[in-house]
Amino acid sequence: MTPNPETNMDTLKAQNQNPWLWCRQNLIGSLFLVSITATFVYFYWIIPIFGNFREQSVIEWMWAICGKEEYDYGHGRFVPFVIIFLIFRSRKKILSSSVSSQWWGLAFLLLGILFYIVSVRTIQARIAAGSIPFIIYGFLVFVWGKKTAKHFIFPLALLYFAIPLPGLIQATNGLQIIATKIAYHISTIFGADVVAGGTEIQSVDGSWDALKIAEGCSGVRSLIALVFIASIYGHMTQNKIWKLGVLIISSVPLAILANSFRVTTIVLIAEFWDAEFASQTYHNFSGFIFFPLGLLGLMLVGFLINSGWKKKSVTVTTNVVSEVNSKNGAD
Repeated sequence: MTPNPETNMDTLKAQNQNPWLWCRQNLIGSLFLVSITATFVYFYWIIPIFGNFREQSVIEWMWAICGKEEYDYGHGRFVPFVIIFLIFRSRKKILSSSVSSQWWGLAFLLLGILFYIVSVRTIQARIAAGSIPFIIYGFLVFVWGKKTAKHFIFPLALLYFAIPLPGLIQATNGLQIIATKIAYHISTIFGADVVAGGTEIQSVDGSWDALKIAEGCSGVRSLIALVFIASIYGHMTQNKIWKLGVLIISSVPLAILANSFRVTTIVLIAEFWDAEFASQTYHNFSGFIFFPLGLLGLMLVGFLINSGWKKKSVTVTTNVVSEVNSKNGAD
């Protein structure tokens, strides 16, 4: 009899058991699990390879870079806690999954190891950080099978929100210009006598100093954070992939509009009331006012693709049934 290609070694094989029972009843497999976990911790959390002076491990680099102001990735430090929460939330599904070890998980595991080797050779910490989901997912499939590993796919994918994107500064410049143009046009609609040039808006009569839409006002921080929140919100509330996709895509224009409205209010306050208050005090706390508007926009989109869609479907179904009944009555 030829061996089943979907089945792992006999010592790691545990058909129709959940992962917890597998660990309790399979001593060799449990030791294998512990050894691989320790190896992962050693290479990703202990060995200092990256940083300006090769003083940081992969995990340390991710934590440090998410705290740098130039990247606006402060939300990245919350990602590990969100991942743990989502996995804990799915614990019943994970523990009830039947274990069926599968060889093809090694492909993902080896691919993640290859990414790590490349990152060490090129001193590119982003590649090493990006290899983590591949290694963990491949290991889970290899040991426990895809039925268990599928519950880890989305939480692991969130890890990429803790890895600053290359070219982010260029994207920030584009968002600065968009915010400047939208704020200028809306301000003129409300009667503000202003002119815009580049990333600056100033009064025509020079009654207040020009307001520069700096990197911090570009909205990139709120954009990435809102996409991150939209992903979590969609994962927890939507039951179809297309609905999750709609929420994630809609978070981009919502974040841009919310930030543009914020900049607009700064310009209007400077023009019609107090320029110093607008550029300092109001500028510093206005983000806490307009970011929740983006969250409300996400909730509205979620309502429209759920309750609104269902209501329309029920109406159409009711009309069809009524027409069928009326025809039957006529016959």
